[in-house]
Order: sequence, then C-alpha cells, then structure tokens
Amino acid sequence: MKRFLLLIMVGFVLFIFVPLISSVQAQELGTNAIIHKKFKLLPGKSKDRYVIYIPFQVTKPGRIHVYHEMTGVDLKVDAIAALPNYHLVDARIFDKIDDDLWDKIRKSAREAIVYHPTVKLVDEGRKFVEGLLGKDDKPKWFHGSQDLLKKKSHPLVHDVDDRDLLTTKGRYLVILRNPSPGEYHGNILISFPGDVWDVDPDLEAASERKPDLAIKNIDLDVDNHVVVTVENLGPGWLYKVRYNREGERVIRLNVEVNGKKVASLPIADVDPKYALVTKGSPVTYRTDIQIKEPSRVMAFIDADNVVAEPNKGNNQKRVTLTPKVVSTEPGKRVKRSSDRGTEEKSEEKSGSVQSESGMPDLVATDIFLTNRKQIAVKIENKGAGIPAEFYRANPQPHIHLLMNGRSWSYVPLAFLDPAGALKQSGGSTVWTSDYTVREAVEITAIVDEGDRIPETNENNNTFTRLLSP
Repeated sequence: MKRFLLLIMVGFVLFIFVPLISSVQAQELGTNAIIHKKFKLLPGKSKDRYVIYIPFQVTKPGRIHVYHEMTGVDLKVDAIAALPNYHLVDARIFDKIDDDLWDKIRKSAREAIVYHPTVKLVDEGRKFVEGLLGKDDKPKWFHGSQDLLKKKSHPLVHDVDDRDLLTTKGRYLVILRNPSPGEYHGNILISFPGDVWDVDPDLEAASERKPDLAIKNIDLDVDNHVVVTVENLGPGWLYKVRYNREGERVIRLNVEVNGKKVASLPIADVDPKYALVTKGSPVTYRTDIQIKEPSRVMAFIDADNVVAEPNKGNNQKRVTLTPKVVSTEPGKRVKRSSDRGTEEKSEEKSGSVQSESGMPDLVATDIFLTNRKQIAVKIENKGAGIPAEFYRANPQPHIHLLMNGRSWSYVPLAFLDPAGALKQSGGSTVWTSDYTVREAVEITAIVDEGDRIPETNENNNTFTRLLSP
C-alpha cells in the first residue's frame, strides 16, 4: 500500500513540472543568473547518504529561487522511511573553507555535478543536522529544505542583502541527499543574483520558447561604415544575464569583409539597451568598418553557437556593398554607381549633404508596447539620408513625446538613433523607454519638433496611438 501511494505521489510530481517551466520563464527571473542541470541521485543509506553539491556564487543583493523536477524514479523497496531531499545552505556549513577549497568545489561542479564528493568534502559536511526541519533553532547557514517527492512542490526562496553577502562572501550551495536504496533522476534550476548562465544544453534545447537571433539587414551609412541590423524573431527571452563581454559563452556578432574577419563584438556592445531580450525590437549597429571599394560583407550573430534557437539558418547574411560616397578632397564628394560611372558634385563645406533624391522625410510609423509593457517608438526615414552633422548639432533635432496630452519626454537624435540608421534613405530605428505601462495611455510622437531638419514633407511628423497593457 505504501509503495502504491508513493508511486501516485511520484506521478503527481512529474505532472506538475509543466507549469513550472513557464514560471521559470517569468520576467522577474530574466535578469538573474541561471543554473539548470540534470541530476542523478544514486542509492544511499540512512547513515551513508548519497550527496550532490551544486555550489554557486551570489555577487549582489537579490533573491535566490530553487526549483526542481523529477524525471525518473527507481524504487527498490516497498516502504521508504527516509526520502530524498535537498537543502539551500551557505558555505558556513563546512567547518573550514578557504578560497582554494571553495574554488575546488566550484570547479568540480562545473566539470560535472559532484555525484559523489570526495571523502574530505563529505566529512566537512557532517555538521549537517539530521531532522533539521523539526527544529525551531536552525543553524544560520540553513536557508530552506524541500522533499524531492513532496506532493506540492514550491520553489525555495531566500533573500540576500548586503549584510548576508559580507557574512557568507556570496558562497551558497544546493545539496541533494539520498538516504534511500532508490535511484532518482531529475533537474534542478537555481536562479540567483549573479552573472552566470550554466544551463544543460539538452534542457535549453528542449524549451518550447526559445529566442531566435537573426541578421535582418547589412548596409552602409553615408560615411560608408558597415551597419548591421539584428533582431530577435523568436517567442522566447534572451535573458539579460546572457550579455557577457568576456568568457567562453559570449554571444558575438562577427563581420567579415571579402572572407576576412574584421570584427568580433560581444552582444553587450551591439545591444547595450537590451532590446534583443524580447521579440520585435531590432537593433541597428554602426561598426567601425569603412568600405572603400565594392566588397562582399558577411555578418554572423551568435557565431560560436551559444544560444539554443529554433532556426540557425537566419544567423548570418551575405551581401555585396558598393560605397555610396567617397571623399576626395575638402568640399567635394564622388558618388559611385555601377551603371553611371563616377560623377563629381561640388558642395558647400558647411552645408547639408543631400542625395539626388532630395531631403530626408522622418516619420513615426509605429508606437507599441514591448513584451515588458514598455513604450517603443519606431521612426523611419522615407526620404534621403540625414547628414551626419545633425547628430552633432547643438541643440540637436529631437522627438517630443506626450503622454495623455502632456509633455513626457524629449529624445535627441543621437540618442534616438545611436547606430546612425536614419543617415541613409529607408533607414529605421526603434527607441524603447524605461516606462512600464500599467493602464491605458495615449502616446503622441512629434518628430523633429521645431523643424530643425529640412524635410520633403513637414506635415507627417505627428503620430498618436492609444496603448493598453
């Protein structure tokens, strides 16, 4: 009978993990460090438990969440008095631990979860109190416990403040312990304030909601610098914690010219405002690469295959680019064209640089909410390119935003379009605010208020939209 009840309980645990995945994807966990690992608890005994250590380093104040799921159970007896469990503790559980020992524990866990720690580590953890859950006066290093086969599985939650960081040095562990002759398989997920993304590739690939980074466009600005537009096309989040600037698991944008790699940029440099975290906010990045002759250019996002994506085919794009304008001497520019040859055109040194199609035409084409309910405004240039000097002018052209008819924000051109996408005809940019919409609002965008930029049409500069969260 006990065995039958235990089997029912195990089945329930396996079933409830489906909603757990969606909760882990929640927005509030998006900026935290993530460890998501498979585990296998081999048979143990009540006086010789099988132990797994999962150490992690908290680097700033915040909240720790620990989730688990069971994926397989091999019961060996009809009744089990002691069931497997796990505990959230800090490194004070060890009698003595210095920097070298802590680094050793963390290194062994990175290479493979410590399925059976060395005797030295087990002995140092003997201080663990049996029957801890029944005691009111718990050790300071103890921060929660969970039965792996508990009928209702809730995450362990522990808040870490500055005093805790000073006391613990940010050294925390999840310890899984099996006193039974049964074998248990599952996954453990730890979300904590830090900068680590240590997710088992199989678990990441199995997620139904994955990001999908794609190269949307490669072009030249008016100064013939290569400009690359990247977008997240997938339904899943590209968590902020993935924006590493160094290390092995850095998401990079590589650019090649005529088969030679000339740039390798971490995503944190390409997307400093985290627009690619969610779907639908393309980022245009102006590189330092200047093209002086027709060239084959390739851009490759996630060149090292760090991100699990539903489509890897759109991670790269190849185009042939021909310089639009090449400076020859002060006051003159030479335009290149494949079918008209070379043409010279004199210009005033302090005047605007205009293409043959005339003047720019800036239009706000969309105002929308991101997945985070933040206001975003899309600006397109439907005319000729904007001369670079407007980005350096003082005062600069700007867009004026109104909320419910009241002045809300002024966004200068250089801040609106840091990559210089509007310097070229047909260019577009998306500016995203930090304001989170919690109720219906009416947003109005007035582009180039004050008409500082000469445009072909000055009557299409105002756009209004009602947004509801």
